[in-house]
Amino acid sequence: MKCMKRFLPIVSTPLLAALLASAIALPASAGDPFRTRNPKPIGSDTQAAFELMFKQGDYNAAARQLNKALRNEADDPLAQGMRASMAYIEKDLASMQIYTNKTRAAAQKLLGTDKLRGHLYTGVSYLLEAGYIVTSQGVVSGAPAALGLVDKLLKEIETAQDIDPNDPELNLIKGYMDMLIASVFPSDLEKALSSLRNAAPDYLKYRGIALGYRDAKKPTEALDAVDKALAAAPENPELRYLKGQILWMKGCSGVEAAKKEYRQALDKSKQLPPELTKQINSEYSSLSNSKC
Repeated sequence: MKCMKRFLPIVSTPLLAALLASAIALPASAGDPFRTRNPKPIGSDTQAAFELMFKQGDYNAAARQLNKALRNEADDPLAQGMRASMAYIEKDLASMQIYTNKTRAAAQKLLGTDKLRGHLYTGVSYLLEAGYIVTSQGVVSGAPAALGLVDKLLKEIETAQDIDPNDPELNLIKGYMDMLIASVFPSDLEKALSSLRNAAPDYLKYRGIALGYRDAKKPTEALDAVDKALAAAPENPELRYLKGQILWMKGCSGVEAAKKEYRQALDKSKQLPPELTKQINSEYSSLSNSKC
């Protein structure tokens, strides 16, 4: 049970959203935000919602665009999965359960035409279901069922890897999983980050790498990664917040620069989830009161 408590962040943090699409320089082919070669037929409305959420960090605009995507492109499990993760962020567990089921149904249907994405998003649906169970039932009651679903998730990811281990969408989602698991169970960080290094788009790829190095308390490497993410998505307030956290890790020498990044994130707080804005404000207050 202790391991389950430590595993909880994997299935119940805002990074769950990143795992779903898991955010980018503009793609060469409209519709597919992951591939510049051999693009998949991902709808333009789904792509727009994806980029608003992960590239711009504008959750309100993403929610409106996602409603359009669900009307026009409901067969893509990416759109359904994003809606499920949005419901999680909003603490709307009833909607989360509905759209988790729709994610799986769309993924299963996709197996007939695109086995890689079909297996990938079937796996994502198991992750979502595990998150729903642990959140609604609690860690102790939900642990057995959630861990069984995580096992199913890993099997689906392995099946997708057998089809194409170099696929950037697959490596993005797997990379976030590997990085998060590495934060719970002792493992080689560089090995955990290897999938992310083969992922796309850049602003989610390098965001994940920056998170890995931040959690490993390696601010120099984390700063390099977050700067690369910002080069691809300079308007994203979540990336500004992340950079502020990393600069703060440097101690007094990084405090003033960190404050600037926090302020830039807070300038766009209206487009972020309220709980995240509350957390940024709390950290900024502590940062401003630091004795440097």
